[in-house]
Amino acid sequence: MQSLNAALTRFVEQQDLYNEAYGLFQNHDLRPRVLPVQPEVDKRITLSPELQYFYSHYEMVDAQAEGTLKMKSAAVEIGDAALLFFVAPEHLHRQQLGFRWVGMQEPYKESDSWSPNHVVIANVNDDPIIVDAEAPDSPVYAAFEGGEPKRVADSLADFFNALAILIENARSFSGEVKDEETYETKPEYLVQVQPKLRELLGEAHTKHLIEYLSL
Repeated sequence: MQSLNAALTRFVEQQDLYNEAYGLFQNHDLRPRVLPVQPEVDKRITLSPELQYFYSHYEMVDAQAEGTLKMKSAAVEIGDAALLFFVAPEHLHRQQLGFRWVGMQEPYKESDSWSPNHVVIANVNDDPIIVDAEAPDSPVYAAFEGGEPKRVADSLADFFNALAILIENARSFSGEVKDEETYETKPEYLVQVQPKLRELLGEAHTKHLIEYLSL
């Protein structure tokens, strides 16, 4: 798990630097735990070794969800371009509703078209970030506007490294990576991040990630 640990450490460092300077959310982020714990996860949900490590060593801090029925999550800002929400492990079952489990109320029916090994761990505008919990290294997929999931990283470690790259470069733009008039991503931001993402993820995965995040 050395590569995943290094990626998460890098990600949290960039998240904290961004939040301190430009963040819009307080006490609503990913935090390393003081001591590892056994995550509280619905027994029907399969956790890969990488997801097990992630949830046992990191927690989602969400002050507004404490003491409520709100789904606890961590907000991740990529400048003013995208906002990801990573759900806490105890709420993973609710995050799968509409994907693995469908229906209007309990008991929900398991979807015939969704692999039980695909675990939705986060979303952007309700579009899911999916981990294949059966495949080696936990590859990550993203589905955009109801389309078929596309691979955006060959491992969970690569995914967090990619987020760190995007956040770090957003800091160099003071968080303003979208043009105020057109709301298109600034070309100079893409010039900075695309070569780094291609080196890490490859051409196809980079294209899918940028499409998913609407960059």
